[in-house]
Amino acid sequence: MKIGVIGCGLAGMAAAAFLSRSGHDVDILERAPEPRPIGAGLLLQPPGIEILRELGAHSHLTATAGRITRLDSRMSAGVRLIDLDYTALHPDAHGLGLMRPSIWSALLASALSAGARVRADHTVDAVHSEAGRAIVHVNGQGALHYDLAIVAAGTHSALGPNGLRRVSQLYPWGCLWMTVELPSGWPLHVLQQRCVGTRVMVGILPTGTVNGRNVAALYWSVRNDLIDSWRERPLSAWRHEVAAAWPEAGDLVAPLAREDIQHAIYRDVWADPPYRGNIVSIGDAAHGTSPQLGQGATLALRDAAALAECLLPERALEISLQHYWRRRRRQTAYYRLASRALTPVFQSDSPFLGMLRDGLARSVNWLPFVRRQALMTLIGAKTGIWTCDAPRRENRDQTALR
Repeated sequence: MKIGVIGCGLAGMAAAAFLSRSGHDVDILERAPEPRPIGAGLLLQPPGIEILRELGAHSHLTATAGRITRLDSRMSAGVRLIDLDYTALHPDAHGLGLMRPSIWSALLASALSAGARVRADHTVDAVHSEAGRAIVHVNGQGALHYDLAIVAAGTHSALGPNGLRRVSQLYPWGCLWMTVELPSGWPLHVLQQRCVGTRVMVGILPTGTVNGRNVAALYWSVRNDLIDSWRERPLSAWRHEVAAAWPEAGDLVAPLAREDIQHAIYRDVWADPPYRGNIVSIGDAAHGTSPQLGQGATLALRDAAALAECLLPERALEISLQHYWRRRRRQTAYYRLASRALTPVFQSDSPFLGMLRDGLARSVNWLPFVRRQALMTLIGAKTGIWTCDAPRRENRDQTALR
């Protein structure tokens, strides 16, 4: 088929790579004149790592990425909330802390080497399905015709076929994110968090090395309607807040200037089903969440791989898309609902929800069954409240996740 992928993000490039390798003729349509990565560092879970291996992009990243084997979440005073260790599943189980430019460049190289084309400076105004074709309107002046259009334009995109049932609601809380240099002796294998009630949360994710220096993505919760007042305050006041919540984090943000700090907002997105006619949405455009569970990139890569596997030449397109959504619906629904449930107990104005979270955290720490379910959720293996999925292929890293 001739396929147009809208968006040169992680989901779009992975889909383009898989589909091109399957013999399809693929364009990636990107609105930026010079495509580039946008966003913070990210945590890729084991199923996402496996997909990078399948695309041949894994070896380019592991030399500089952060190998994450533990989540350590505490209250500001140091009292432990949640402590989850990947190696409880298997000695080699781990996630990857990645700088977004690194994984973006690796996936772009995979897509291009497979034969996909990037058509930059192509702003898609609308897309609709007509007479067995996807019509993509570009730059307010022309239209491109495809057998299938894949909307991979991210959580804030309003693109999609007419009549698609899609929820898109802005989360009231977002975050400030920045890249910081880590001092000697910092635990490079641990994603750490500190919480003060539900109004303050700071997280530090080691993301590997840059020019020989250990770096991390640092996140600070912020209510989106207060971002203007944050910009008007002296930066020193915010630095004091960070240091009060977590003194070591205060040291990390001390050298930063205001231009080093970015504001990110998130949406609760859900399209069920995410396809209509000759158009399908994948990744955050179909099931966007807050970053609480660190699953966005992993779910997007799994969408891309599953879609390519389901587009079989002997099937009608509608049947292929039905097979795709049957494979992906339960897992994406689970993580979307888990994100909606967890976000208010970490980011809200409710002291009660903070106390509820602290009480539930005890069950995660002390009840083996609950702890295992929390760990399986963290690594991206859950497909429902009581179910987990099998690894995509047998290998030493993944077999223990069954």
